[in-house]
Amino acid sequence: MKLCEAYPSLLLRLGREVPAIGALPAQYLLKGIDIMRPQYRAFIFCVVALAPFVTGDCAFAFEPGASFTILPGTTMGIPFAYTGTPGLYLYSLGNYGTDSVPRAASPNLGFGPGAFRADVADEVPALLWTTPWMLFGATYAVLFSQPVASIHSYGELPGAGWVTRQDGGLRDTIIAPVNLSWDLKNGWHVGAGLNLALPDGQIEGINGLSSDGAPYWTFEPTFGVSYLRDGWDLSATFLYDIYSANSYSGVSNGQALYADLTATKKFGHVEIGPVAYAAFQTTRDSGGNPAAFIATQGLANSCAPVAPGVNNGCSQAAMAGVGGKIGYVLEHGEISLLATQSVLSRGQGGADGWRIWTQFTWKLF
Repeated sequence: MKLCEAYPSLLLRLGREVPAIGALPAQYLLKGIDIMRPQYRAFIFCVVALAPFVTGDCAFAFEPGASFTILPGTTMGIPFAYTGTPGLYLYSLGNYGTDSVPRAASPNLGFGPGAFRADVADEVPALLWTTPWMLFGATYAVLFSQPVASIHSYGELPGAGWVTRQDGGLRDTIIAPVNLSWDLKNGWHVGAGLNLALPDGQIEGINGLSSDGAPYWTFEPTFGVSYLRDGWDLSATFLYDIYSANSYSGVSNGQALYADLTATKKFGHVEIGPVAYAAFQTTRDSGGNPAAFIATQGLANSCAPVAPGVNNGCSQAAMAGVGGKIGYVLEHGEISLLATQSVLSRGQGGADGWRIWTQFTWKLF
């Protein structure tokens, strides 16, 4: 039996709080930022500006088994707003890390911090075709990606002893029929587009979310801005997930906003600098909670209003992390290594731990 079938309340009640940035003495924080290069000051202010959103009230959640469509941080280190000169590009974006169950997860099961862990390997191969055509004054490109994941979860569950589970396989296919990139000159680029995650992965479980696929569509508008000049890559990429209703459970997950930040500098063939990511839900989920489901499963399956006395354990899904990148520029591409540590993990979909990222880009022709 899948972990999320046996312990759905665990998946629903992940939660962790971190001290607010405002707890730092303001004079030390401002003095430290003031002596930094202007490019890095802008990077830090972007991270601080996102903090109020990812540390807000707990009011939203994913339904059990669901999470962010792509792993937040996937586009760090990539100037998403710039699709390159016309041609076909290959991307290989991989990552690996160990996540621990956040503090106060599933108190009804008696979990303590770090009692349950998951080794997660994720690979996002993609083909980007930057066409020679222009649309609305922008370079037009299309993208196709087939993510794959492997998850080894393990730990001791009260009443069940030591539990271990190995899952993995193809995730939902992602296509981007529209990617537009505007060259604003003087190193500035702006990009916008739309990603679609198709419900074509493996579907299992009472709500269709016990395997790698998801029985709903994800519509993901994208926006990015990049400054690429004198070896600098100052990039901010924003993705926004809008989910259709789950065809099994009727739940529509709360929408989610991602932000991936990059501030690197090239020194010859070597590129180095800080990176960061943040993602959080912005709306409640809705639908679901049919009487038969609550009666047979003993809990609600969404954050929609439920009967008095029913605790559906809703907590806003949010995660953030900071780290660094080192890359080597090749003649037709780049190979990079990134490392991040989480600074916020809350709700289902939160990831508390370190992560290693590999990136390989190559212009095929």
